[in-house]
Amino acid sequence: MDVSSQIIITIAGGLACATKDGQTNSSITEISDSIRKQFSSIDIQIIDYADIDSSLADLDFFYDLARTIQRKMNSHQVKGMILVYGTDTMEILAYFLHRCIINHNKPIVITGSTRETKNFDFDGRANLCNSIKQILNKDSIFYSNGVSINFAGKIHNPSYFRKEHTFSIDPFTSGKSGIIGMMHGENIDWRGVLKRPVLIPLPNKLESIPIVCAYPGAPDFLLDVFLNRNFKAVVIIAYGSGNVSEELFYSIKKAIEFGIKVILVTKCQFGGVSPEYAGVGGNQSLIDLGVVMASDLNAYQAMVVASLVIGNSMSKNGTNLDSYFNNEITKN
Repeated sequence: MDVSSQIIITIAGGLACATKDGQTNSSITEISDSIRKQFSSIDIQIIDYADIDSSLADLDFFYDLARTIQRKMNSHQVKGMILVYGTDTMEILAYFLHRCIINHNKPIVITGSTRETKNFDFDGRANLCNSIKQILNKDSIFYSNGVSINFAGKIHNPSYFRKEHTFSIDPFTSGKSGIIGMMHGENIDWRGVLKRPVLIPLPNKLESIPIVCAYPGAPDFLLDVFLNRNFKAVVIIAYGSGNVSEELFYSIKKAIEFGIKVILVTKCQFGGVSPEYAGVGGNQSLIDLGVVMASDLNAYQAMVVASLVIGNSMSKNGTNLDSYFNNEITKN
C-alpha cells in the first residue's frame, strides 16, 4: 500500500449521518474514527460536507458537490474518493458525476446505507469499508476507473444503476447489464470494466429541466406552464419506443415552436426510444418536429445530460445533441 496516497471520504448526507427525527447522527464520528483505526496505514481524510436528506437535493447541490469533488480529484496526493450519500437520489447523483467529472485515472466510489447507525443491522460501516478496499485493490484502476457505486457487496456502473426497492438492505440493481464487481472478503471478483459515455464538462451554470410523463387524456396545453418561465428544455416520458397521444403531440409542437428543446425517453426499462411510427404522436413524427431522442437513457439521466449540455450552450453552437443523449461507450 502506498502510505503517501490519500483517500478522501466526503460525507454528503443520507441515513449514515441522520436519524428519523432529522437530527445529525453523532455515531458517524465514531464510525469514522474506527475506520481510521482499521486502515491505520492509509492516510484517510474525512470531509463533513453536508448532512442533507438526499430527497431534498437539487441541481445546485449537485453542482457545488461536483466542483468540490473535482478540486479534490485534481490533487496528485489523492488516490481516490468515497462519497457517502443517501439512497433516494443516489442513482441521479452517480450518473451526474459519471458524465461530468474528470477523474484523472482515480476511482470515485459512492456508497451509503439503508439503516440508521443505531440499528443492529446497520450496513453503512460494511459499505464504507468495502469502498476503501475497492480503491486499494490493485486492479481498481483498470476495472473501476471513474465513478462507481459500492453497495451491499456489489459494484455498479452508474449508467445501469437503479433503485428498485424502497427498504431492502440491497435496494439497487444494474439490471441485465450486470454488476462490474462483487466483494469477496479482502478481494474483488471483477466481472466487467467500468466504461462511460462521452464526458460533458461542468458548465458555469446548470439549467433546470422539468420531467413530464405522458398519460391517457394528457391535454394539448400540458406543457403551456413551461412556456413563459424561462425553461430551455423539458424531458417527456413517452410510451413504448417513444410515442405519445395526438394531444400531447400538439403540446410538444407548441413548446418547440416557442424555443424549448424537447427530450424524449421511454417509460420502459429496456429498449430505449427509436424512430418506428410516423403517425401523429408516433416517434418518427416527433423526430420530424425536432424532438431529441434520448436513446437508452431514462428520464433522470436525460434530465442530467440536458442540464449539462444546455448549460454548456451546446444547443446553440450547432452541436448534434443526440450524440450526448445515450449511454454509448466512448472510453474506459
